[in-house]
Amino acid sequence: MPDQNPAQPEYSSGAGCLTRMYWMFVGNAFLAIAFGMLIDRRPKFPSLLDAACLFFLASLVAVRYIDVRHLKGENSDSSAPASMDDWRRYALFLVLGSVVAWLAIRFVVPVFMK
Repeated sequence: MPDQNPAQPEYSSGAGCLTRMYWMFVGNAFLAIAFGMLIDRRPKFPSLLDAACLFFLASLVAVRYIDVRHLKGENSDSSAPASMDDWRRYALFLVLGSVVAWLAIRFVVPVFMK
């Protein structure tokens, strides 16, 4: 009987696997933790936590770019090779979402947490 499970794609390099792990999971977790610490500690602006949020945001966009451009990255569901259009959509969504979250954390949350 032939194997009914489609073959899982294999990554061409360890670097490709690590970049995908970072932009899909680890980097987002770090960004979420930094946002959570901003909510919890509410430091004055500018703070190291603001810089950490910016760093993780920039690193996510940069690592995704490297994955698509140099490491033959795939879409998040591994259905097709990623294109620069995919990277642009990812970067736009991530940056806009992060800026909205940061603005809400810095200006809206303090009003309700007094």
